[in-house]
Amino acid sequence: SSDVSSVTKIVKHAAPFFGFGMLCCILSSVSSASASLLVKMVKSIGPIELLGLRCLMQFIALLPYVTYNWRRHDVDFMGPRGKFKLLCFRGVIGPCSTFCYYMSIVRLPLGDAVTIKFSSIVFSQLLGFIVLHERPTLLDILFSTIICTGVVLIAKPPFLFDPTATYDPETLYGILFGLSAAFISGVSYVTVRKLGKQTHATLNVFYYSFVGTFACLIFAATVEKFKLPCYSELLFLFLTAVAGLTTQIFMTLGLQYERAGTYTMLKTFQIILGFIFQIIILHNLPSTLSLVGACLIFSSIVGIAIRKFYKEYA
Repeated sequence: SSDVSSVTKIVKHAAPFFGFGMLCCILSSVSSASASLLVKMVKSIGPIELLGLRCLMQFIALLPYVTYNWRRHDVDFMGPRGKFKLLCFRGVIGPCSTFCYYMSIVRLPLGDAVTIKFSSIVFSQLLGFIVLHERPTLLDILFSTIICTGVVLIAKPPFLFDPTATYDPETLYGILFGLSAAFISGVSYVTVRKLGKQTHATLNVFYYSFVGTFACLIFAATVEKFKLPCYSELLFLFLTAVAGLTTQIFMTLGLQYERAGTYTMLKTFQIILGFIFQIIILHNLPSTLSLVGACLIFSSIVGIAIRKFYKEYA
C-alpha cells in the first residue's frame, strides 16, 4: 500500500556508516551509567515517581518530533502495519524493566546493581534463540555460565558462603529486583529486534514514555503518597530524564543494526563506569567478591564480543 511504501522510503536499511550500530550501543552504555548514578543521588522521591517524571519529560520532548514525522513524512504513530501490538508490548515492558532496575539501585551498591543487570545477556541469548532463531554457540553457553557465576559472587547467597548468616531484607529485595530487571530487559531487547528497522526508533521510546508516564504517576498518586522533589534535586531529575531519553534512543538504534546479544556485549563499559562512580563519586568501596564477580562478567562479555568481531569482521 501507499502507506507502507512511504514509510519504507524514509527508512534506511543499511547503517549510515561502518560501526554505526556499535557506536549507538556504546553511547547507550554511557548514558545508562550516568542515569544510574543520578537515580542514586535523588533522595527526595521514590523510584516510581522518579520514573514517572522521567517518562513525562521524555514524552513532552518526543511528542513534537513524532507529530512532525507523522505530518510531514507519513511515519504513522501506530507503527508499520502489524507492529502496533508489539509497540504496545514494548511500551509496557520497558517501564517495568526500568522500575525494577531503579528499585535495585536504591537498595544495592551502584556497581553491584549495574553488574547484576548484565545477566540480561543470558536471557537475551535464550530468548533470541527461541524468538529470533539466533542460535548460540558453545562459547556463548560457556560465557553465559561464567556470567551466572559472577552474579552469584556478587549476590553472595548465605547458603553458599555462610550458612549461619542471613540476608538483609533490603539487599535481598535489591538482588531480586535486579534479576527481574535483567530478565525483562532480555524480553525488551528481543522485542525491539522483532519490531525491526521499519519501526522508527523514536516510536519505541515514545510508547515507552507514554505508558510509563500514566502508569507510574497514577500508581504514585493512588497507591503511594505522591511527593514533589526537592528544589536542590531538580537538576538531577532533569539530567536523569535526558540521560534516560538518550539511552533509549541509542539502545533502539543499536538493536536495529546489531543482534540482541551484541547490544549487551558492547554495554560492558557500563560495568566499569558503575564501579568508578561508586568509588569516586559515592565514596563506597566494593567488596572483593563483588569485584571478582564483576570481572568474570566483564571478561565473559568481552570474550563473546571478540568472537563476534572475529567471525563477522575479520
